[in-house]
Amino acid sequence: MIRVAIINDTRPTNHYGCMLVMQNLTNLLTERNVEVLWTWPVGIDWRKHKNKIKKQPKVDAIIVNGEGTIHHSAERKHARALSEFAEFALNELDTPSYLINATLYKNDAALYGRLKAYKAIYVRDRESLVELESFGLQGQYVPDLTFAKAQSYQYKPLKKGCMIDTALKSEIPSLKKYCRTHGFDFRSMVVARPSNANFFKSPRPFVKNVFKWLTSDHKISSQPAEFINYLCNYELIITGRYHTVTMCLKNKIPFVAIESNTPKISFILQDALGNTSRVTSFGALDSIDLDQYKSFTKDEIQTLTGFIDRAEKDINTMLDSLINKILNRSELKKD
Repeated sequence: MIRVAIINDTRPTNHYGCMLVMQNLTNLLTERNVEVLWTWPVGIDWRKHKNKIKKQPKVDAIIVNGEGTIHHSAERKHARALSEFAEFALNELDTPSYLINATLYKNDAALYGRLKAYKAIYVRDRESLVELESFGLQGQYVPDLTFAKAQSYQYKPLKKGCMIDTALKSEIPSLKKYCRTHGFDFRSMVVARPSNANFFKSPRPFVKNVFKWLTSDHKISSQPAEFINYLCNYELIITGRYHTVTMCLKNKIPFVAIESNTPKISFILQDALGNTSRVTSFGALDSIDLDQYKSFTKDEIQTLTGFIDRAEKDINTMLDSLINKILNRSELKKD
């Protein structure tokens, strides 16, 4: 049996999209008789805990979950941390690393120099591949893991519309005001749990998070299936969340998207639909005609169906390829 570890385990965030990515990844690995021996959580800089990582059980390979983290590396330490992991694993653990499910955007040359230590790189949109190749690195494009083949959901819209929040916290008050004005429901993609924040690092967010958990979110499931079923109840979803967009695409739920802290939503829509006509801005939200977005056109359905079919196949091919690479390396070491 192949044994692996996963770096950047995003489940502790209680973010529905991150939970679904990890759920699909671990399920796909289990189906292939691959055991995940340990994971390293998102938000904890591995560079400060090298000795702890060295004491973890020996694995055949390490999979690094890129998610949306690797962008603007000059300002973002988490982007730099993920880029540096492969070299550490190779030199200190004698273990190969594979980067998957990554968005790459506006990173400096130094970061791409460090990415060379990865044995394979898989990016989740074509624009990320363009940036990767512009720095002389090879990679492969495979859509986000939320597109993996999984259970199906029934779209039965009974309600008018829902606003799913954004990663840009400064915009949330205006989105809630929009909902009150237009009679939309509002929901966050992150479920409040006491573990979501650290009191000593961020006292105020911790208190707000615990209050929300006590007053409402303790009744809400953190399972992605519950959230997708919730989305299926609405004629239209408006969201600034990348993974709400991918869930809507996967389940053909009509939506309007608001761009976030990178163009990653535009990137996925260009790949999935061939255009970015469903993307708007915070400022333009009040002036658009929502009725034009409440259904998919025939061309959109045809393009999207083809994209979903290819995405499911490409994700399976990626995992099969990774396993073959790991097996081949293991055989070479035996020789």
